[in-house]
Amino acid sequence: MDTQRLTGMKPLRVLILDDHPAVRQGLELLLETEGIKVCAEAGGYAEVLSRVSDHQPDVVLVDLSLSGKDCFAFLRDLHRLALPFLVYSMHEEGRWVSGAFAAGALGYVTKREVHGVLAEAIRQVAIGRRFVSPRAAIALAEQAACGQTNAALEELNR
Repeated sequence: MDTQRLTGMKPLRVLILDDHPAVRQGLELLLETEGIKVCAEAGGYAEVLSRVSDHQPDVVLVDLSLSGKDCFAFLRDLHRLALPFLVYSMHEEGRWVSGAFAAGALGYVTKREVHGVLAEAIRQVAIGRRFVSPRAAIALAEQAACGQTNAALEELNR
């Protein structure tokens, strides 16, 4: 039974930016089971802006590992356009996570998370909330702990 049709709510619309067609197709199938519609796909940065204006997604799902442009510069471009976006990446180091948030991402989900985490992240980002997946949160915590440890050691050495 289609609960969205019964409640009159439109499904969330997502544009997927990933350079692997099989990944985009797989995400579309997974998100469909969560009631999220993939309204457009892009394989590179150049395609995204035209697809955004044509399809007006609620959220842009961005892979960071694309060639052709600095990924953080691209994220800043999306942020300047006031497009809510979520990073979905294989990168699990804190510098990638913090860099994405610094560039304007509302969420970060690592590709080793289960699809339910990604669906929840999309829902949260669509309403303007921040979302950090468990693996990304651990990476941020480790980065912060290393930074605090280094600062504490520097203080002791003075």
